Amino acid sequence: MRGKLRALSRKAGDEAIAKLNGDLEMLGLPPASRRLRVAVRARHYASPTVLAAIELPALLLAVFWSDAIATTWAKGELWSPMAPFAQVPIDGWEALRTGHFDTFSETLGVAILVPCVAAAIFLLFWVIPLLLATATFTGRGWSLSKSTRMATRFRAVSAAANAISVCARAKRVGWRKHPRELRRLTRALSRVEDELMRLHRTSGHLTLRSHRRQQLKRHAGLVVAALRRAESRVDSDGKAALAPLAALITTVADRIADGRIGELLDEQHLPADLAPARDLEPLRLATAAVFVAACAVGIAFLPLPDGTDAYVIGGCGIVILTVLYGRRVHQFLDVLDVLRGG
Repeated sequence: MRGKLRALSRKAGDEAIAKLNGDLEMLGLPPASRRLRVAVRARHYASPTVLAAIELPALLLAVFWSDAIATTWAKGELWSPMAPFAQVPIDGWEALRTGHFDTFSETLGVAILVPCVAAAIFLLFWVIPLLLATATFTGRGWSLSKSTRMATRFRAVSAAANAISVCARAKRVGWRKHPRELRRLTRALSRVEDELMRLHRTSGHLTLRSHRRQQLKRHAGLVVAALRRAESRVDSDGKAALAPLAALITTVADRIADGRIGELLDEQHLPADLAPARDLEPLRLATAAVFVAACAVGIAFLPLPDGTDAYVIGGCGIVILTVLYGRRVHQFLDVLDVLRGG
């Protein structure tokens, strides 16, 4: 079974590389470099079926785990294994306050050490499984699956290859279908832009508080602005602007494949008058949080049956995320659990 899945993955990678080279040839550009071909093949390290088999259980685990935590806290109940650890410090501090204790060090040790042990147990059995499940679903550094890590790491390369394909298709079609292909190009480039603005998080090159994050974010903003300027030339130069745009996208994809995320384009493509594009994702998340909170407050005043409010809030959250993120909403469903209090 494993050999068959690997064969399917290799076949999918070969087909993607062949398609990419065909699109580049259509645009009059040289074929993909070896490192870009390796990145495209790595993106297909696991078949979509395997990725779904890994990501779906991880997502369900994260959702159910978050719901269990939120439900427990919302009801004001104490997780039963934590009860002994909670009662001992309470008794210890009460004894310390009233003077009914054997030794000060004993009571102080019980009141401090036991909560620390309880916190460690809480992290071990509640927080860490949630973090591992979420990381596995999103393909972050803590992911338990190499397949999801590779898919996330080279997701920007896949988006760039798709944008190149759309450029080739827009150049190939006649004038009747040209407007439709230009709309597709705009959507494809929007996805590329989103992936570029997240490279400092998805590339796996940086730690959470690395000093390089701001520099990489600014450079990604400049690259996005350069791509937008190249795209705008389609309105004035027509199909003649598609090949230079695809060449820029190919360069960006090649640099990502090579790990040079701090030099996605050369200086000649980033003039001094170019202003970095803004990363709107934090604003979108903040907007989603405000609207979900408003829905939760409004739903609290509705005469709903017991236990249904969480599902109604979840449905409202999905609608809000769909409006804000469009077809990429499936990448942000894990955010919904955070917004709901998970």
